[in-house]
Amino acid sequence: MTRTTQGYYGMSHNPCDVICFDVDRGGTWYAVEGSQNVNFTYEEVGLGVDVETLNDVDAFTWPDGIHCEDDLEVAVED
Repeated sequence: MTRTTQGYYGMSHNPCDVICFDVDRGGTWYAVEGSQNVNFTYEEVGLGVDVETLNDVDAFTWPDGIHCEDDLEVAVED
C-alpha cells in the first residue's frame, strides 16, 4: 500500500511530504518527495515523522527521484 504523510528532515526540521510503501511482511520503504534516496525501516512512518531519526535497515538510490506514490511503487518493485 502506498501513502503520503507529512514529516520533517534536516537539522532545521524542514517540512516535507514523505512518500511511503508499506510491505506485507512489515516495514516501510519511504522517500522524501523529490529525493533520490529510498530507505527501509521497521519503525512507524506516520504524521509528523522526523525522517532523520528513523532507524533504516536498507536503502537504495533511484536516479529519477521519487515525486509521487507511483514513482516509489515502481522503484521498490523494480
